[in-house]
Amino acid sequence: MQITIYRGTKEIGGTLVEIKTPNTRILVDTGYPLFLNSEPIESNISRLPYTKLLELGVLPAVDGLYAWDFPGFDGVLISHAHLDHYGLLKYVHPLIPIFMSAGTEKLIQLSRCFKITDDFNLHTSLFDMYQPFQIGDVKIRPYLMDHSAFDSAAFEIITEDKTIVYSGDFRAHGRKAKCLDRFIELVKKRPDLLLVEGSMLGRLDEHIMTEAGLENLVIKRMKDNNVPLLFQCSSQNIDRLVSLYRAAIRLKRLFVIDVYTANVLYELKQLGNKLPFPSPDYPNIKVFYPYYLTRRIFNKIGQIYARRFSDFHISREQIKILQGKIVMACRPSMLMDIKRCKLHDGVFLYSMWQGYRDDPRQRSFEKYLEEAGFSTESLHTSGHAGINDIQRIINEVNPKKVIPIHTLYPEKFYDFSKNTELKKDGVSFTV
Repeated sequence: MQITIYRGTKEIGGTLVEIKTPNTRILVDTGYPLFLNSEPIESNISRLPYTKLLELGVLPAVDGLYAWDFPGFDGVLISHAHLDHYGLLKYVHPLIPIFMSAGTEKLIQLSRCFKITDDFNLHTSLFDMYQPFQIGDVKIRPYLMDHSAFDSAAFEIITEDKTIVYSGDFRAHGRKAKCLDRFIELVKKRPDLLLVEGSMLGRLDEHIMTEAGLENLVIKRMKDNNVPLLFQCSSQNIDRLVSLYRAAIRLKRLFVIDVYTANVLYELKQLGNKLPFPSPDYPNIKVFYPYYLTRRIFNKIGQIYARRFSDFHISREQIKILQGKIVMACRPSMLMDIKRCKLHDGVFLYSMWQGYRDDPRQRSFEKYLEEAGFSTESLHTSGHAGINDIQRIINEVNPKKVIPIHTLYPEKFYDFSKNTELKKDGVSFTV
């Protein structure tokens, strides 16, 4: 097999890996980069024409991948629904099959529907975790992994005489920690190559807590404290939502989510997942309708996405009255709504990557909360593996070669395995 890592040998995010046999060519992930020229990429870059994106390197030069080229791939595998792993899908030639899990497809569909990402046609083939499927002469077996993106996958990629294991993004401190155990138990041992992420290697001083530990800290912070609790996390970080929902239950509070977050939980529930969502079965979950988002739903997205939660609606006036009994999701776009609810003197938990706090809208939002008497506290745990879990996957899978990916510090993998080899973006090598 010939392997080309187009981006990721010394970078977090923007992952694209080509795997080619004499008869089959596949791409693993089509990630939009998090960085450009070693700086966080500006949001307006994505609106540039594709010719400029190619020039900047946001779009790697990959023959046969894009819509303006002749389709030269037999399939694209998407590991999970984070933009740094699927964000270039809108440029992929529509005749190239896209393979992903049902949960990943649903999250991408919701992001497009709610205008969080650009809209584009997405024709997918869905795989089931642990069930092998074929692309040309390559067999792929996906494995469910614990990550901050729901329904994330690792891949075992097999030809007649070679096996590559791609870890994707993973961890073992979320609510699906047993997924790593099962992956290690079932995946082929002594593969020819392990492509493994190392996002956390530059943050060795960062404390890694479990999702259960995070839940307990919320309880400890808010017990016997009758003030409003606001939190900010990704609406697609299902583990974090479950942690905060469970904390609300234990605190005997209402769990208040906005209508977009409600739709995420609802749609994933329809796939058969065991998740709390606004319904008679979960009477303490209430749905808030932010003004701007609700107007966009009725005018552009579709009324069904709002009306399906009418029976579970909570008004601004109710939030104002009950504010000492709520655990409520919020974000900067809800600033006007927070003001109208007259929330004050509470606790604001920021539960996302710290880098996002540099955004001007985020700073303005937190400034208002501070002026309204809120104490701001950061309570977060990473979606990525710590050192012990990286070491474990290498030791127990025992690959012939270890290739670091999705990391700023690939050289640190020499501490994990003498079989480590460092590669360069865009330079092909053979397994």
